[in-house]
Amino acid sequence: MISTLRRNAVRAALALLAATIAVMTTAAGVAHAAQRLDAAPEGTYVIYEYNGSPLYLGVTAVGPDGTRYYCRDVASMTDYTAGDAVKVEGNDATKRIAWLMERYRTGGDTITLAAIGALVHDHFDVDPAAWASYSEQAYRAHGDVKTRAAELWEEAGRSVPADITVERSYAQGLRTGTVTVGVNADGGTAVAGVPYRVELQGPAVFDDGGQTVTGTTTGSPITIGWKATGDGDVTVTPSYDYGALDSVTSAQDFIRPSSEQDTTVGTAISFRVRQRFTPTIATTVAARIVDAGEPVEDTVTVGVAGDDDHWPDGVDLHARGWYFDGIDDDAIADGPTSPTDGETAAAFLQRLADSGYEPSAYGTATFDHPGQQATVTATTRPDGGTAYAAPADGRHGTWVWAIERDRQDASTRDYLAGDTVSPFLDIAETTMNRTRLSVESTATEHTAVVGSELSDTITVAGFPADHGEYTGSDTLGIDADQPYAQVSVWWSGDPDDPTRDDDHRPTGTSVPQEDANHRLIGTWDYPAVNGRIRVGGGSPDAYGDPVTITADTHGWYVFIWSFAGDGRVMPAASAYDDAWERVRVHPVDTPEPEPVTLTTQVSADTVDVDEPFHDVAHITGPVPEGAYVTFTAYEAIAEGEEPGRNGMLLDNVRAEADPNLTDQLVTSPETRSPTAGIVYWKATLYSKDGDILATHDLGAEGEMVTVREPDEPLPHTGTDTTLVAGAALALLGAGMLAFAVSRRPYGTY
Repeated sequence: MISTLRRNAVRAALALLAATIAVMTTAAGVAHAAQRLDAAPEGTYVIYEYNGSPLYLGVTAVGPDGTRYYCRDVASMTDYTAGDAVKVEGNDATKRIAWLMERYRTGGDTITLAAIGALVHDHFDVDPAAWASYSEQAYRAHGDVKTRAAELWEEAGRSVPADITVERSYAQGLRTGTVTVGVNADGGTAVAGVPYRVELQGPAVFDDGGQTVTGTTTGSPITIGWKATGDGDVTVTPSYDYGALDSVTSAQDFIRPSSEQDTTVGTAISFRVRQRFTPTIATTVAARIVDAGEPVEDTVTVGVAGDDDHWPDGVDLHARGWYFDGIDDDAIADGPTSPTDGETAAAFLQRLADSGYEPSAYGTATFDHPGQQATVTATTRPDGGTAYAAPADGRHGTWVWAIERDRQDASTRDYLAGDTVSPFLDIAETTMNRTRLSVESTATEHTAVVGSELSDTITVAGFPADHGEYTGSDTLGIDADQPYAQVSVWWSGDPDDPTRDDDHRPTGTSVPQEDANHRLIGTWDYPAVNGRIRVGGGSPDAYGDPVTITADTHGWYVFIWSFAGDGRVMPAASAYDDAWERVRVHPVDTPEPEPVTLTTQVSADTVDVDEPFHDVAHITGPVPEGAYVTFTAYEAIAEGEEPGRNGMLLDNVRAEADPNLTDQLVTSPETRSPTAGIVYWKATLYSKDGDILATHDLGAEGEMVTVREPDEPLPHTGTDTTLVAGAALALLGAGMLAFAVSRRPYGTY
């Protein structure tokens, strides 16, 4: 601060001194020279007296580039030179005064610039005690400067940043979100015009693909989007720049705006991000018990593993399922088999295959959001095909489902860390496939007279070998085996008039209600196992008690075999109107009809695979009007296998009989066998009402055809174009086994 009256003299002296110093320092080889400053122009300061001397308060000097210099050494005289400059350590005062100096870099009225000078002395004077004394005089002369200084201090406080904050929010789980940056003055007001920088470290980027965002505040919070590029923790660090001050050495030290800026780094925040998510897949079978031949359905539900997992919008997940059947109870008792951590679906399936489990059916489903369900019907091929039908084996089936990373769309794979695979033999995914029973039976005689003993022979197949031993499963909700099947005998007819018995001929598959024309004769228990049983004729029931059934009146007697079903076996029953299971009982004095006989002979005892053959029925005796013959040819089976349990080449194909002939031949259609083995034939003569007039046992002499593989041709020799083939005829073995009991297959129920 200098005296006004001496100003011109001082200027001249200082100019001379500066020139002298310049020469001296040049001669001395000093590395740098002090910068020459100009005196502040009028209107940029006020004058006050101290101890009788006039002093300046405001801008002290101006640099060549127009920078305004303010005095920070009130007790010294200036020489209008600028030496070394050192940036003042940043604090609230530097922020405010730097902002004011920038705000009034070229403008400002006299009082405003004087007030800035006063604030420089207040906060940066090298001799605060001296300034305290000088300021009393200055403010006594210019009270408006003190007032203006207080106003500027408050204005700067509202305009410079005091802190910077950052907050994060999630948008889609931990995968995307925003950070909101606030640059605020004291009191929390957002500040405009502040350069800021936000840096991100970790597995995430901002929406522009980078990890750094810079800009200038606009007076509102700054919101920046981010997205995860992996899984882990990220750190977001905010910072802002603000104006700085230089302290310039001189005979009277100065404060000026710095060409550099200070930076304040805000408090960083850290949070977890996760690009990937772990889906879950769980299933519940639509029906715990599935009957043979029925489709197998599964209800598949997808979700996410935890709170940190988020299913991205627009992402489809494709799932595949494998259904395994033929699983025994021991495997159920062993419990589920789960995939190990990181095990792929392919590796898990191979592990199951190594244990003897191969899928029998397949399913697929696509999902686009968690909680979605799909009901899937098993198919015979992985790519679809026909619906799979449950086997008739009385064993378990189970599903395994997987969401396989490598089978997803390319844009989806980055969201998945690996495969999601459900366990094998999970209780919710496991079924019981009930077996279907096959029953062959026939009454011993199809006609009788009152007083005759009636009997029936029944052959049952399809029960599990251990049927009767399974105690059920509370876990699976499967009932225990029912130990007994039942055989009932029903009567129908007119009790008073035998000529009207035919009015009550058994019709329909279900048994009737009891009334005057329909009566239940009795019901007996028999073991529910495979094999042949004899009902009546004194043969024992399940409890060892002999059973005798006597026809005590004329009419129709029908044997009904039935099984109520249980957890492993489907219900089954013979039909009430089955001709094989009924006996027509006549009064004792009814004349015996002339007998009708039926003998059969196949067209060839031995044929090659795919060679045609047929059957011929020879009928002797009177044939009623409307009578017909049915022919059944069973698929070829190996010698020793029981016939009648397999499929059919011809199934009860009908051929009409001639009522005008008492000796006639009826021929079946031709058929062929695609496989080698023995084909069994069965021919039966029926009346027009479906009553059996004549038949024979399955396996009777003349009713079997041996089908053989054709011999391989001899190799060609020379250039002869004639194909030379040789074949050795196989010798037929011993004669075929004849079955003693005539029976007819009911088929399956």
